[in-house]
Amino acid sequence: MTEKVKIPKSKAGLKRPLNERHAFLLVEDNNAWITSPNRELAETFCSLITRGESVTAVKTGRVIVWGIYAGEPQESGAIVLDRKPDGRFKLVPQDDTPSGLLMRVAQFIGRPGSVTSEEGKHGLILRGELRRPDESVAAEATVQEREPEAAPGPEAPGGFEKITGADAVAAIGQKVYIEFLERGVKVRIRGKRADCEKTAKSILKGSPTVATEQGAKYMIEGNLSKSFLTKGTGQQGPDANGVYTRDDGAERTFTAFGENLPAVQAACLKGCKEDTMVTIVVNDRSTGQIVISSGRRRTV
Repeated sequence: MTEKVKIPKSKAGLKRPLNERHAFLLVEDNNAWITSPNRELAETFCSLITRGESVTAVKTGRVIVWGIYAGEPQESGAIVLDRKPDGRFKLVPQDDTPSGLLMRVAQFIGRPGSVTSEEGKHGLILRGELRRPDESVAAEATVQEREPEAAPGPEAPGGFEKITGADAVAAIGQKVYIEFLERGVKVRIRGKRADCEKTAKSILKGSPTVATEQGAKYMIEGNLSKSFLTKGTGQQGPDANGVYTRDDGAERTFTAFGENLPAVQAACLKGCKEDTMVTIVVNDRSTGQIVISSGRRRTV
């Protein structure tokens, strides 16, 4: 870290956290600024989400740390980090920050498998265990060491990498947050209006039952199309990978449900015989996050 070096100015203003546990992150294009009264927290946070050299500017009562954001340049927004005394963290999005940015930051700073999500008063909130800056290299080395193994371990049935929850949402680039209502018959979709309407068109039956603006967010509720329901006739499973499948001959659709993104998509591709799938991740408060992939067979 280098002190007293001029750093770029942001277009939006930088908030000033007063609590030593808090840090404010602003991402604009490929720039990332972090402010906090706690220098160690700000520099640790910055080192986890940026690449290359970062710069620290010491101000009265706080520091500003700037670096090149390690994610996609189109991901812009603001997030507050709350680091707990036990090393866990909470990420809270500000204003109209997209869920994709929130989830990507959580992936950068969280230990693998520790990140969870919940719907807060003002939108999606992510929690997890904050990793150390030197943990990423060790994690990559562990993955490389495990690749030659012939038999999959218990965490990866069928040889699939275990991807679920917020990681699954980020992996498919999902721009909305979806949750089950009324035992899975109905869903609530949150996010930007255009993204919500596009998703609703793909997975809802008929018109939405509710569509409202909630500040900078948009929310749609509606009944799921039959092919996306988690219970129905012709359902089988779980298979060795924990995936349930349902084959609907009348509608010529094949649907797979599970908690592991690659396993669900592989089952749907195999059963559907067509690479025309829609994959979503739905948060069911009673059982955690579920991946659903459904495709329509070609008509002959």
